[in-house]
Amino acid sequence: MHTPSLRSRVTGGGVAVVALVVVLLLVSVYVTLEQALERNLEEVLDARVELTRELAGRLEPDALATALQASGVPARITTADGTVRRSAPVPRFHGSAPALTDGTEDAVTRTLLLPAGATAEVFATRAGVEATLRDFLLLASSGAVVAVVVALLLFRRAAGAALAPLDHVVAAADRTGAGTLDLRLRPDDPDTELGRLATAYDDMLDRLEEALEETRSAQQRTRRFVDDAAHQLRTPLTSVRLAVETLLVGVDGDTREALFGHLVTETARATRLLNALLTLARLDQERPPRRVGIDLVRACREELERMASLAPHLAFEVRTGAGVGLPSDAGLEAAVDPEELVEALGNLLDNARRHAASQVVVTVAVHDDTAVLRVEDDGPGLAPADAEAAFERFQTLDGLGGTGLGLPIARAIANRHGGTLTYAGRGFELRLPVAAPAPT
Repeated sequence: MHTPSLRSRVTGGGVAVVALVVVLLLVSVYVTLEQALERNLEEVLDARVELTRELAGRLEPDALATALQASGVPARITTADGTVRRSAPVPRFHGSAPALTDGTEDAVTRTLLLPAGATAEVFATRAGVEATLRDFLLLASSGAVVAVVVALLLFRRAAGAALAPLDHVVAAADRTGAGTLDLRLRPDDPDTELGRLATAYDDMLDRLEEALEETRSAQQRTRRFVDDAAHQLRTPLTSVRLAVETLLVGVDGDTREALFGHLVTETARATRLLNALLTLARLDQERPPRRVGIDLVRACREELERMASLAPHLAFEVRTGAGVGLPSDAGLEAAVDPEELVEALGNLLDNARRHAASQVVVTVAVHDDTAVLRVEDDGPGLAPADAEAAFERFQTLDGLGGTGLGLPIARAIANRHGGTLTYAGRGFELRLPVAAPAPT
């Protein structure tokens, strides 16, 4: 990446523009001045010619020369016989025209025909014109040098002031490199070049902080998963190891059958724990759920049928109707992830199944744009002080052999969908946003 000095480029560019403007101005003034001096010289020569013509009409050549000399008009008068009379010092001649010794023109001349065959050459010297132009060039050149030097100093200072915000960006970058991410530039005008740079820098730091926060959260989730898995799987795995060691030693038939049954129970328990932990780890990733329009009433009935096969001694019922905001034969569509909905319903119904004495009831209702699923059983229920504790991970308040992860998973699913899961009265209440009606 080519990285020239911005200060030098800005200063050099500004000085170059000033120098160009000064040169163009000097050339323009010089040409205008030269043209004005040339016109003035011609006017002087015209006036001298008119004076010579007027005097020649009434004076002889000798008297004419004397009169012109008295008037300060340089002229050379030649009579018919070749006699030359000079009225004043005239420019030096090289050949037929007045010129300086270096060949440049030194004067302008006009020739007049006088009476009796005489001629008069009237001169106007260019010495004053050349001297004026030389003085102008000297003064203008000095002024141009001063102007360029002043412009250099001013542009260098202005460039330093204009680029000072870059020093703040560099300082902020150094602090960021040292691990400090709380410094923001916050430009006054984000639409300028430096403002856009500062805004982009602040946005980069915001994204960097978000990425670091996501990384820290992921690390915390990983550590939590590992800690939970190690803690919860230790007991069933230890039990499995002891059972296997006992089988290896050798036992009688009845004991062996009991140990095999114990192995099946403990491995199933470990599998449930592992699946629940994996589900929690996936939910902790905070990725948006896959939303599909699902009929909640139908989903509840299907899940109740599955649960009834596991607990045939219990009565399972889904209730809808005008009293809960739905016609008795109506469905209710919500935008949810189908697998996660089944997971949440299954956990709530499994919890109700383990605590119910004879009946589990699921009530489906709608309030405004929210679907409400209430799962109740006729068991002892929860004490008000334990309502929130039931949603903590690995919290088992009943000693009935649950993993302590079903309710936390159900609440995490509700939260992912923009809903809630709470305990009120004698049941759990799941609230989910209702999906817009699908086009027909």
